[in-house]
Amino acid sequence: MSQPCIKNHSINISSPLPQGEGVKTKIRHVLAFLCLAICIQILIGCSTTHIQANASAQAPATELKTSYQQALQSMQTEQWQTAREQLTLITSQQPSLSGPWINLGITQTMLGEHANAETAFKTALDVNHRNTEACNQLGMLYRRQGRLDEAQFIYEEGLRLDPDNANMHWNLAILYDRYLPNPREALQHYQRYQQLTGSEDPQLQAWITELGNHGDNMTARMKP
Repeated sequence: MSQPCIKNHSINISSPLPQGEGVKTKIRHVLAFLCLAICIQILIGCSTTHIQANASAQAPATELKTSYQQALQSMQTEQWQTAREQLTLITSQQPSLSGPWINLGITQTMLGEHANAETAFKTALDVNHRNTEACNQLGMLYRRQGRLDEAQFIYEEGLRLDPDNANMHWNLAILYDRYLPNPREALQHYQRYQQLTGSEDPQLQAWITELGNHGDNMTARMKP
């Protein structure tokens, strides 16, 4: 019999942006450090066949979906400890689902439990090595910790899996622009982000113009 299958919804929390770093497109996705729920329409660790319509199979799946929605609600309302408890239970019950591991890592990040968060994100990748949101979250965690080479590596790995991932291009642009002295790479990723999102934000365009005008002779803008 197929394992009960739920859609993996994950809360996408982008790291707070340094002064001058937030374009309007990103601000629409980030309210302070709180986030909007983003539905990742993939089934991870599940059979592609439909669940047989019998009560014994439907009941556990229904309970799991309900528990997951409650955990997402706890995250949206910043009840991080409650969310951690809920997601810890879900990952223990369904360890083959990648989405709950990502959300557990995000919750642990918000609680300052960075080592545990790193483990959760890596577990999400172990479960599904093509989960680019796990790459994205792990890269942001590394960047916050000053582990810039590791952040660069995991972002590039995510782009190898999904070359048109706008969030990954954005995070690499920020990394190259503000943390690593590579204006040329920053420009390329800003431009690709703009192409993918259709952003007309004037601040983003100003950065692209500035980087384009100065090229490799430009001294990268530093963090405040």
